[in-house]
Amino acid sequence: MQLIITALEIEESNLFERLISGIQESACHILESRMSRLSAGYACFMLVEGNWNHIARLENVLTSLQQRAQVFFKRLPEDTKEQNGGELLYVADVVARNRSGILADLIRFLGDQGIMVQDLRSSCYQLPYVGSQVYTIHLLLRIPEEISVLALRDDFLDFCEQLQVDAILEPIKPIL
Repeated sequence: MQLIITALEIEESNLFERLISGIQESACHILESRMSRLSAGYACFMLVEGNWNHIARLENVLTSLQQRAQVFFKRLPEDTKEQNGGELLYVADVVARNRSGILADLIRFLGDQGIMVQDLRSSCYQLPYVGSQVYTIHLLLRIPEEISVLALRDDFLDFCEQLQVDAILEPIKPIL
């Protein structure tokens, strides 16, 4: 049985530690996790697996954590398993001047092409010496096998050029 957990906390640094401790005490196993500091807050996302009684025990732990942080959790149906139907994993990196709407335009373009976003990270920072703000977007994409990657790359780069952003689209390279 699997459980998805989302936790949010402001100005508290031990959120991730408390979650991991509760998962370990419940005899569950973490399949995936991400934790990020966002300004003065923290956000954590986890996929946890365990027997039904261990998941029930973990749900009780998470309910008690809700008094100190915003913790949301949901069981996945038993027949839900991640399927890879011959998709290719590609990474896209986009760098642009910080302006509104870039991420929304990019996600709309990918959705229109039938591309699923597996993972997305974005951030904004100030360039030294020139004072301009730059917005970076890193995407992990699942490209269905029926889509021509060459045509997609051309369309993607043309689209990014119209937005006046710098971008790359390349396959995930294995680490040896």
